Amino acid sequence: MNPRRVLLVLSAMLLAALPAALAQEDGLTSPKLRIEWSEFKKLHDAGKVEVVDVRGEEAFIAGHIPGSRSIHVDQVGKHADSLKKLKKPIVTYCS
Repeated sequence: MNPRRVLLVLSAMLLAALPAALAQEDGLTSPKLRIEWSEFKKLHDAGKVEVVDVRGEEAFIAGHIPGSRSIHVDQVGKHADSLKKLKKPIVTYCS
C-alpha cells in the first residue's frame, strides 16, 4: 500500500449518490476521492472510518490494514446498504 495515500474515501452517506456524482466528475481516479495518509491514520486510529479492502481473499489473507474488512470490488454494491448503516466514512483500498 502506498503510505502517502489511501485509494478512495467514500462517505457512507454518499454511496447512494456516487454514480450520479461520478458521471459529472472525473470518475474513480478523481483526487477529490483521495485522502492523505496522515489524515487516514488519525481517522483510523480514532475509529472514525470503516476500512474496506477490495482486493481478492488471497491478498487480504496475505496482509491487510488491521481492522479492515474484506469485500471484493465486484461485491461492494451488494454490501452498500450495510455499509451505509455504519454512518461513518468508508475508506477502500486495493494495494
